[in-house]
Amino acid sequence: MKLDSKYFDKIRVKPSAEKKAAESVPQCDWPDCPRPGRHKAPMGRGHEGKFYNYCPAHVQEYNKSYNYFAGMKDDEMAEVQKNARLGDRPTWKLGQNATFNASGVRRKATQMRDDPFGVNGAGVRAAGRHPSGRALRATELKALQTLGLEDSATAEEVKTRYKTLVKRLHPDANGGSRANEDTLKAVIQAYDHLRASGFC
Repeated sequence: MKLDSKYFDKIRVKPSAEKKAAESVPQCDWPDCPRPGRHKAPMGRGHEGKFYNYCPAHVQEYNKSYNYFAGMKDDEMAEVQKNARLGDRPTWKLGQNATFNASGVRRKATQMRDDPFGVNGAGVRAAGRHPSGRALRATELKALQTLGLEDSATAEEVKTRYKTLVKRLHPDANGGSRANEDTLKAVIQAYDHLRASGFC
């Protein structure tokens, strides 16, 4: 190739990595500092996602004095820390979901709230809560309904009802007929679930 070729003038030389890096690094944001600011430091509360560019000496000095909570009261600081632990997501109390709201338990609770003195015979106990104060899960309420019991049933009532139903539905008590087999299975599963959950 000739040195005075028209193609030679069009060849571009790739700049060195050092030169490219030096050109892309901004100057240190510290007042009167001519060095390159290769290190990012957060601007602070209210400026999330924005950073200062500092040289190594000034980023160390900035980090020593940096305090995200500067100027905040203790209760405000605790609220910010709590939200950060939860990932700033809303939370709900247990039992307040679609299944709970759609069930009859919510309707029964509303009726009891509307009649706090028990004029209609509902009483003041919250629905879905056992007289012992233990909150009942939706699966436990369903198991009690399968056994034909109210949510106020005691452990002894559950055991008695279970024994009665098993004796009544068992094929031996019905001349070998398996017509009630599905109902019997449901009763056994309901009782096993109540036992496993510590209800009885």
